[in-house]
Amino acid sequence: MSLPTLQQLRYFVAIADSGSFGVAADEQFVSQPALSAQIKELERKLGVTLFERTNRGVLLTTHGDEVLKRARAVLREVVGLVEATKHDGKHLRGEIGLGVIPTLAPYVLPDVVRSFKNSHPDAELRIFEMTTNKLLDSLRRGEIDLGLLALPVFSDEFLTAPIAEDKFLLAMPTNHELASSKSPLKLEKLRGERVILLEEGHCLRDQVAQVCQLAFSEPSEIQATSMATLSQMVAAGMGVTLLPECAEKVEAGSGRGIVTRRFAGQSPSRTIGLIWRRSWPFAEMFNDIAEKIGKNNRFSQNVSS
Repeated sequence: MSLPTLQQLRYFVAIADSGSFGVAADEQFVSQPALSAQIKELERKLGVTLFERTNRGVLLTTHGDEVLKRARAVLREVVGLVEATKHDGKHLRGEIGLGVIPTLAPYVLPDVVRSFKNSHPDAELRIFEMTTNKLLDSLRRGEIDLGLLALPVFSDEFLTAPIAEDKFLLAMPTNHELASSKSPLKLEKLRGERVILLEEGHCLRDQVAQVCQLAFSEPSEIQATSMATLSQMVAAGMGVTLLPECAEKVEAGSGRGIVTRRFAGQSPSRTIGLIWRRSWPFAEMFNDIAEKIGKNNRFSQNVSS
């Protein structure tokens, strides 16, 4: 009997989830012809047709729907098998995949990695930068073990642990009329300002847009592809933005052409936290990591008041 390989099952599930051979190939870091060849081989081994190809993408056949349920179960068991070997009861060991969203990675990773390595010296962190949706998908598939992102996440599949509150600052060019003020600003000062956002796909974009709604401010149609680009656009006088405090030293440091001001009263903020699969057998290890990261003095100064 010729059995399917785990790689073939992963490719099959990726196509079923995305509805596209092309998207699945990108997600799996493989060429589309190579992925298609593996699916054809899987169909040959099983003796059934798994997908119906249409102009709008691919649809699961009746056989494909049944295989998908079983493939997910097999991959979950494999993930559980691997997870069972990543600890010795008290410490993690081996390779641990950590996904980090782009609006946190450049600013808090040194402190996260330092706290992690101090607690689990036999573990090797493999770090992936990805948007929130991709991070959650990678967690579901067992491609990473842990995520660092903005909370909350509404899903029963995962457990989370908050680390700190990351306050938003108003970032503006040095020649802005509010730049000379040293006092905290009222949120209503956003009204009439061109607030630049990150492009679609970044959770920070949605969080800043929500703050703008509270201030009855309309965000600008101008978008930035990254935090670094966003800061450069502000420095160039194209508008203002809300900058997470954890990014202040990097993106608004001396000579960057940006001035930041805190907001008066209860400042808008986002919660930074860790996330992992609910099925992880030793959740207390990740809870312990989150607690130690939160107590790290340098990190706490960056992201809390």
